[in-house]
Amino acid sequence: MALPSTNLALAHEALERLTRNRGLERPDYRALGNAVRADPGRRWPGERYWFQHQKDIEAAGYMLRPRYHEDRRFSWTRWKLPRSWFEDWQRITAPRVVDATRIVDGKQVFLKRLDDGCTPEEIEITTLFSSEQYRQHPKNHCIPVVETKRLEHLSQTLLVLPRMRPYDNPRFRTFGEVVAFAKQIIEGIELMHELHIAHRDCTGQNIVFDPSGMYPNSFHPVKMNRSKNFHWFAKSYTRTQRPPRYYLIDFGLSRCYDPALEAPLDHPVRGGDKSAPEFRNFPNCPDHNPFQTDIYYIGNVLREDFIQKYHGFKWLEPLVADMCHEDPNMRPPIGVVSGALTSWKLRSRLVGRKDCFILGPFRWIRHVYHTTGYILTRTPAVPMLRDVMQSHEYVTPKEE
Repeated sequence: MALPSTNLALAHEALERLTRNRGLERPDYRALGNAVRADPGRRWPGERYWFQHQKDIEAAGYMLRPRYHEDRRFSWTRWKLPRSWFEDWQRITAPRVVDATRIVDGKQVFLKRLDDGCTPEEIEITTLFSSEQYRQHPKNHCIPVVETKRLEHLSQTLLVLPRMRPYDNPRFRTFGEVVAFAKQIIEGIELMHELHIAHRDCTGQNIVFDPSGMYPNSFHPVKMNRSKNFHWFAKSYTRTQRPPRYYLIDFGLSRCYDPALEAPLDHPVRGGDKSAPEFRNFPNCPDHNPFQTDIYYIGNVLREDFIQKYHGFKWLEPLVADMCHEDPNMRPPIGVVSGALTSWKLRSRLVGRKDCFILGPFRWIRHVYHTTGYILTRTPAVPMLRDVMQSHEYVTPKEE
């Protein structure tokens, strides 16, 4: 069966961009297409690395899903059913990150591969916030590192990270849940800035949360609404019932600056959000203060994912307008932002601007049911964390 032309074109475009950035030769598209079609698992280019090095990763103490095993006989080849119904058809979406299970204790993790020389400060900054000095810091919202694994023969390092979920999956239900999210992420950026570290890519795609409380039986790493074994829907609680801890991830663009510089200037580097006013003439824009751009990124997350998506966030608009000011020098420091968040009608239901009006009454009934329970049990409107690090009491095996 031929591959969908759209997906193959996207794969070609991504590979061309990657090779262009690294100064490599243009890929052979015909050979690439033939190689993918010859693979019975229909593994996309971003997956082939994990398939090819599955044995190396197993030797390092981690087991990938059966989809990436060399001798795998794929389930859909035995049944005349859509391939998307089967667990071993589910593909990863980020080529450098894959889900895995630690063999020694069954812990579910993510593996992120880092090539030597590509992001020299990422390992240093990521592990800094997992050190004894900062691991229990109440403002630390940088993803903890379980361990690092060195693959010398590949000139690569594997960052082993806890299994997380995107911060907005599932959707927020109340204003209090949004306030709790905003407070935590702003605290995380505040600690980074206190240590003179700018994230430089703190956009929505680089914010996740610890799902261990909301999803006690875990979930599938790709189809996150399904159970771990892909047979049922995943059992879950709300953010108000089981308050999650939010984390910043992906420090590939992050930098640590000289504490003596009150307002350091750096050459602009664009991450996932390319809408910052200081980047409009990229790459010919002047050097900028990366800490001010961090303020913009967080403000833009609040603007695009909440103010523009839901009704009732008028109270948040003045603060977000200041954070996203056209003049970077007019944006408030992160410490001012942290103290400016206020709460209002926190138990009210979030109503999306594009929500289907037919489903509205059903969501309202569900909301009243949950809210009544919260009031009777005196559950706070703004979900409060019970423990600093919650479930990440990993017992890290010693390196051999």
